Amino acid sequence: MAAPLNTTAGLHGAICVGYMNSPRQAWQLKSSSSHPFALRTHTGRFGCMKAYVPNLPSSVSLATTSVCAHMEKMEGSTQSSDTKFQQHQVQNFVIPRFIPPFCHKRNPLEEEAMQAAQQWYCHYFADCTMNLETFYKIKNVNFQTIPVSVHSTAKLSHLEWAFEFYMFLFSIDDVVGHKTQSSSLEDLEEFFLELMVVIISSFPKDHLLKENLTKYFDDEIDHKLTKDFAEKVLARAMQHSKTDFDEHKVSTVCAAFSNLWSRATSEMPKEWNLRYARIIQQSMLSQFLEARNLFLKKYPSISTYMSQRNEFGYMNAALGIIDYVDDVFLPNTVYYNSTMQRLLQATGDVACWHNDIYSFQKELMNGEMYNLVIIIGKEKGSSYNKAAEIVNQMVLDKLEEIHYAIADLRILTQSNNEITASQRVATEQYIIGCTSFMSSTHEFHSQSSRFHV
Repeated sequence: MAAPLNTTAGLHGAICVGYMNSPRQAWQLKSSSSHPFALRTHTGRFGCMKAYVPNLPSSVSLATTSVCAHMEKMEGSTQSSDTKFQQHQVQNFVIPRFIPPFCHKRNPLEEEAMQAAQQWYCHYFADCTMNLETFYKIKNVNFQTIPVSVHSTAKLSHLEWAFEFYMFLFSIDDVVGHKTQSSSLEDLEEFFLELMVVIISSFPKDHLLKENLTKYFDDEIDHKLTKDFAEKVLARAMQHSKTDFDEHKVSTVCAAFSNLWSRATSEMPKEWNLRYARIIQQSMLSQFLEARNLFLKKYPSISTYMSQRNEFGYMNAALGIIDYVDDVFLPNTVYYNSTMQRLLQATGDVACWHNDIYSFQKELMNGEMYNLVIIIGKEKGSSYNKAAEIVNQMVLDKLEEIHYAIADLRILTQSNNEITASQRVATEQYIIGCTSFMSSTHEFHSQSSRFHV
């Protein structure tokens, strides 16, 4: 059984647990005998406003413990490396039943935003054969379900931006997947180098942006590769300002990102701009690490994968645009509050783990081993159907934690006199965005052709 998290140890970072115990509503969720992710509260104590500290080692042991706890409930593991046996499991794979406990509505400006976003996409991507194919793939996968639901009240110009941003994220994923199969490691590095330059040239003196270039890599070979990469990024960043990226001198993906970046940061306060620079930089660096490891055929353990999945899945990047798209502003004191971070982390976990269930068959057939169902099946000697059931139960447990986090966050914002009325509105917008994100990603996963074998 996993140890209850009632101390200062927290999933993916140091989480303050001294918050008020709020009234709980009964949920019709499949229960588990162990709740490895549930943060228990202490009656009568109010929530602290400590900053969230990501990427601490506690996530590794917690990730492994949580999977083991669910493995203990599964009867009889099946171990086999036989290819025919593996093919049989893929062909007979059953997606566990899951109904998200949240609903969402769609922005009525969906059609207008989609038309504008397609024009933008064609401007940046349609002149390249490979990217033209990517465009049709993205257009036909019903991706708009996510941004049109998460940002259901956004005005047209900002909803257009959200559509374009999601097109950009899907393009990165597809282009990187193509490069890991057909390009050199140097080509892959160059692709991410340009993206890093856009971010760092906006804040050339920020020490955290510089430190982030090297902190993800932990062995001798990685350190050398990353040192060279970081030096190239910083050298180029010193030659640019955030407005002088010539579309004809950089890759189409970099040009598209530069356009999105300049439009958003020109309207938002510096506090958000710098925060979001750090958020999306982490996501891009994590995807770079994942892609490079795939290229080098270095596959992660369960604990390593779970500690990185949110980042290379761009979860924080997708949720962090709520301020800009929905025309609100959440200051760092509230955004980095431990309770808000619990909600954001758990939301990302649900979406990522759920995605791994739906993408399992396609990724296994393509030899892409960065998938929680695959990793659990291989590391624990379980059938893939049992591994999927484990992941699905982890999703259900995480949904319970989301319910608690939302209740605690509302009490915190309502009870703290330092939080302004506009910040309460922004907080509620984040809550709506997170719940809509979970229900709309479920719709996307279950209906999109992107996951068809």
